[in-house]
Amino acid sequence: MNPRPSSRSAFVAIFLLISLGFLFVIDHARVAQAQGGPVTVTAADPMSGEQGTINLSVKVTGKGFKNGAKAKWFVTGTTDPGGVTVNSTTFVSSTELTANITIADTAEISNFDIAVTNSDGRGGKGTELFAVTGKPQSSCGTDITNLSISIYKYLDATNTTTYNMWPDLTNADGSPVPYVSGRTKGSSIDGRFQVGNCTYDLLLNLSGSKRYFTWKFPAGSVVGTSANTGGFNIDRVGNVPVTDGGPAFLNWCSTATDNYGGCGVDGAGGFFVRRAFGSAIFPGGGNTSYGVRFNYSPLDGGIMAITVGTAYVRIYHPDANTWIIIPDEVPPPAGVTDPFATAGPWSALVDKNTDPFTISSYQKMPLKIVVKRL
Repeated sequence: MNPRPSSRSAFVAIFLLISLGFLFVIDHARVAQAQGGPVTVTAADPMSGEQGTINLSVKVTGKGFKNGAKAKWFVTGTTDPGGVTVNSTTFVSSTELTANITIADTAEISNFDIAVTNSDGRGGKGTELFAVTGKPQSSCGTDITNLSISIYKYLDATNTTTYNMWPDLTNADGSPVPYVSGRTKGSSIDGRFQVGNCTYDLLLNLSGSKRYFTWKFPAGSVVGTSANTGGFNIDRVGNVPVTDGGPAFLNWCSTATDNYGGCGVDGAGGFFVRRAFGSAIFPGGGNTSYGVRFNYSPLDGGIMAITVGTAYVRIYHPDANTWIIIPDEVPPPAGVTDPFATAGPWSALVDKNTDPFTISSYQKMPLKIVVKRL
């Protein structure tokens, strides 16, 4: 017959179990405390900076910061630094860091997220805490920012959509929903003639919004058969980008020293200049970068002479408030042997991960963009 344990022995056993459990809870809490709680990023001061700003100190506040924490700036919703470089991050306290940043002259005019990562790998991100604004206006004039930019699907002779850039939204009748300059409900579309920085470029930047457009590559490419992107740039559309559509445009087009494309009649069917066109592509949201380029301007210093043979884009100006962009029809570039390589609006898909850039492939790229001043 087995002896029954005394009540004292049972009490001791229960006490030991409770003690062990208590020690486990304390040890677990210590481990959790050592690892640290969640990292949150809530605010930045200042909340914005201009293109071209060097060594700007930004106070980043939140919770869970540790010595050795690093801050990074990303265009909202992406992993693209967008031209903002974090030179250093200084730990102040668990709720405050000081980040020293430089904003490139060509940084994206957009909202930015701020991500903070501790040395143990734990991190957090605050959304739309910082904004990059354009450079101060210069003597060249004021940027034209009240624009509506419509991207049309290309229709060939059989009324079939083929290769081109497509808008993300269309109306019931198939017409594009325009990209309209401005900021609404935390979302911004930057469409402008860049007069203030004296480049006179036409720019569309969608990175501060939820919109995009799509490049189609039906024959395939290094980025697949299609790729979404958020902007384009057309070089030096004119140093008189808004006129009455008459003598000012024609005089500039005939006499400007940087006019290499030739002038047509400003009016029915006429175009006033041909220019370079570029659009970046970041497949997968990483650091890999490609670009669709129509013929580069000699104003770019000849660095992209490899795109010779691709098309310029023609810029028509049928009235004082409308610009229509359509590529030239040109023979295929040298070395292209595709059986469908007939005359057309040829572009180059440029690999920007190499130095110098290289052409990944040539693509026929019909497109039509209509810009209206509102």
